[in-house]
Amino acid sequence: MKKLLLIACGLIVAVMLGIATLILTIDPNQFKPLLASQVHKSTGRELVIEGPIGWTLWPRFGLTLERAALRNLPGFAEPDLLRVEGATASVAVLPLLSHRLEVGEVRLSGAHLLLQTRQDGSSNLDALGSTSAPPHTQSDTPAATTASPKPESANWQIDIEGITLEQASALLLDERSGQRLEIESLNLEIGALAPHSWLPITLELSGRDDAQRFTLQGSAELLPAAEPLASQLRNLELGGSLHSPALRLDAFRLKAAAFALDKASPLTLNAKGQQAERTFDLQLATTVTLGRALAGVTLQQSDLKGTLSGQGVPRTPLELGAMGDLQIAFAPFKLDAERLTLQAADLALSGRAGVTLGTVPHLRFDLQGKTLNLDSWLGSAGAAPAKAKATTTQRPAPVAAAGKPATSTGSGEPDLSALKGLDLAGSLKLERLEHDTLVLSRPELTLALKGGVLDVQHFSAGVEQGTLQGSGRLDANPAQATYQLNGKATGLQVLPLLQRFAKTDLLSGRANLDLAVTGRGLSAQALRSAIEGKAALKIEDGALHGVNLPEMVREARATLKGQRADYVKESRKTDFSALTADFTLGGGKARSQNIQLFAPALRVHGSGETQLVSEQLDFLFNTSVVGTSKGQGGRDIDALKDVTIPVRIGGNWSQPTYALDIKALLQGNKVLEDKARKEAERGLNKLLGDKADDPTLKGAADKLLKGLFR
Repeated sequence: MKKLLLIACGLIVAVMLGIATLILTIDPNQFKPLLASQVHKSTGRELVIEGPIGWTLWPRFGLTLERAALRNLPGFAEPDLLRVEGATASVAVLPLLSHRLEVGEVRLSGAHLLLQTRQDGSSNLDALGSTSAPPHTQSDTPAATTASPKPESANWQIDIEGITLEQASALLLDERSGQRLEIESLNLEIGALAPHSWLPITLELSGRDDAQRFTLQGSAELLPAAEPLASQLRNLELGGSLHSPALRLDAFRLKAAAFALDKASPLTLNAKGQQAERTFDLQLATTVTLGRALAGVTLQQSDLKGTLSGQGVPRTPLELGAMGDLQIAFAPFKLDAERLTLQAADLALSGRAGVTLGTVPHLRFDLQGKTLNLDSWLGSAGAAPAKAKATTTQRPAPVAAAGKPATSTGSGEPDLSALKGLDLAGSLKLERLEHDTLVLSRPELTLALKGGVLDVQHFSAGVEQGTLQGSGRLDANPAQATYQLNGKATGLQVLPLLQRFAKTDLLSGRANLDLAVTGRGLSAQALRSAIEGKAALKIEDGALHGVNLPEMVREARATLKGQRADYVKESRKTDFSALTADFTLGGGKARSQNIQLFAPALRVHGSGETQLVSEQLDFLFNTSVVGTSKGQGGRDIDALKDVTIPVRIGGNWSQPTYALDIKALLQGNKVLEDKARKEAERGLNKLLGDKADDPTLKGAADKLLKGLFR
């Protein structure tokens, strides 16, 4: 044992003496020309070592180097392909005796790399590694070399304790695309390189790409493989930030317990930042598979959650959620989602969708859902919170008591800015759609949006025991959005719709409606004042509420007799079998010259207009008695057969007024005039008695009667 210790000590002393002799007798700077020559022979580039090469003794024997550079060929943006401000490396001496090369930490300080591609496609990496030696021909190479023994170096085991880059930088230029990527600061630490061992790596860098800045920090363990793409990662953690005019990513963090190409690897990703005037905070958990071609990635069982807030977001902050399987391509970026489930606040949708990113994102979808409440999604400037909308008047108020329109309380124009930055097309099917107090059942929608123009190609739904069908266009580019709408309604119950939207119960019945309108502006005021177009209405088995036309006929009959009408206790409504009307919309009015009402014992022709903003009514209904003693009024109105009785409807939508137009009743009605004249003459004769034949009195009576009917 003692002899072994002596031998070991002797070896150590011999090694130390050898190192000391090496340091004292050999100046490493004398190898500069040799190194430069070998590098030029191997790479075709010039190696310049400006600083000294020196020995290091602690903690290991090694070399130091200062200010070295590998030159570029002429014609590139910088003279150096790679330059280093300082480098150190060490080697353990004793393991050399056992054919083991143990290299200590290799440290590079201030390294800078230039990678440049010119307009013609040439690069400063071209021909790197070529030598000036002429190529060997088959005749130059003896056949015996094919059976040469394995190089002795193949028996060596090489271990490197680690590689460290301090304050490194890089510049990547592509003159073809005009892209400039600059890594301003790079710190990289690579742990011990040992065969079949996991290699720890830490990274920290910052840089810029044209107008955007970025940072990246991370750590991982790498298991290298002979084929680089077969290498594996574990305990991967990456984080960083990105600031650009279009996107500000304040922080993101990616974690994966294990990762390898062509293998499913669970990972999580958190991202927080701002895009335009909208902020986001997102969390993703998924299982990722990245192919070796690096052309795309598959995300399975993805679960995305987060919040979105800011300008253009209808409900801010908006809670978001998504689950599904995603297929992503990188160039260009394209995402296809299958078995997709989307959650935004209380809205839940499922189906499939696809997104292609570019200057304007392209979105395609085919989705189904249950209930969508539009009130909380139609954001508008100065709009009240969703919970307060139930008590906020969203339509112009009725006319005031003095007959003047009250000030409108409608909100301003909706904020449609989000429509201008999208290109989308798809279909949506819901079980229920709610807006204000309107409920649509089984709505189906097919639409396309591009350049701020929304085309509704098809819409259908059930409402109030009827159906709706339509199409339209909305252009959000003008300051006041423009629209056009073509719609058809069949079998709608009119009364509940009028009660909801016009706050009136003027009509009831089952309605069919054909509508073709255009307009400018989506505020409550603009929708009424700027709408133009035509509407054709037909109502069957209905009633005109608030007026009893047979009762007014009896009033007209009593007026002609100079009597007071005997009113019966009947409801103030007029039943009809059909009501038809053609309306022209424009100038803030709805006008019609062709209103027809068919009721028992009565036929009605009407005309007039209503103010859509102030909601004032001005209609005249000419009522004729048909030849029957049945129905509303019975025999009491038979006496006025073939007499036209005018009824004027005024007031406003919520408080309409109905009155018999006596002047119109008496003027221009020959049958009624004859009946009234006979009644008047009979009354005068009874009043004047024997003097009724007096010419003077008779002339005065005739003049009075003419004034009455003219």
